[in-house]
Amino acid sequence: MKNRLFLLHCILPFLVLFLIACSPEKRLARLVDLHPELKQSDTITIRDTISIPMIQADTVLHIDSLFDTVIIEKDRLQVSVLRLHDTLYLQGKCKADTVIIEKKVPVETIVTVKPDRVDKLITRLPWLVISFIALVLLVLFLLQSFKRLKK
Repeated sequence: MKNRLFLLHCILPFLVLFLIACSPEKRLARLVDLHPELKQSDTITIRDTISIPMIQADTVLHIDSLFDTVIIEKDRLQVSVLRLHDTLYLQGKCKADTVIIEKKVPVETIVTVKPDRVDKLITRLPWLVISFIALVLLVLFLLQSFKRLKK
């Protein structure tokens, strides 16, 4: 019982470290640090539209000195003053506008390269060798077992 607890206390920390040691983010960061050619700079354009609504205001004044209509315009603003008999009509409009803002944001992307057949074979080579050695050892073990059974 004590041996099992001792074994559990010894193995459990190593098992926990093994499971949480290398996250995919850390592995990717390490890979990009070792091979900077995999990193590619790119730019994303973000378009943002801001709408400015129309503003309108009216007012009426009583004045005897104005005898004609006056219209004042500048850029988006238009003001008109009209006199009818003993009443003065004042009207102002600010036309609606749309502002488009473009922002260019630099972004780094990872270049993915598909391996060809030679690269795939090279990456699988250690497992093929280990499998071959295990298969040879298994055959030798079975041959020795059959020889013992015949005697």
